[in-house]
Amino acid sequence: MSNTVSKDGYKLPKPNTYAAAILVELLTGKKITNAQMMVLLDCPHAGSVMSKIRQKFNWLPYLHQKFKPTFSGMGELTYELEYWFDSADIMILKANDPRIQKYIDHHLK
Repeated sequence: MSNTVSKDGYKLPKPNTYAAAILVELLTGKKITNAQMMVLLDCPHAGSVMSKIRQKFNWLPYLHQKFKPTFSGMGELTYELEYWFDSADIMILKANDPRIQKYIDHHLK
């Protein structure tokens, strides 16, 4: 898989990394929180990986996020960020960049 910049300026992270796994979750239309990333993907530093996806790989223009209430491990009310890509954006990305579907397919084997 290529780590080159697309015409839209985003890059695909190196395959089989935390950043790639999280990006694939987003590109398949899932909403995900940092806590879910830590559990589902065994990613101990999900917040910093998401920062790389936003900044280093330039996916910020497509990334939506919102705070949602949750409870901490100690039972106290807190908030977490939930991240997602709009389904229309995903369709446009796939239509304009054939690497996207290949990238998803590679990670869903």
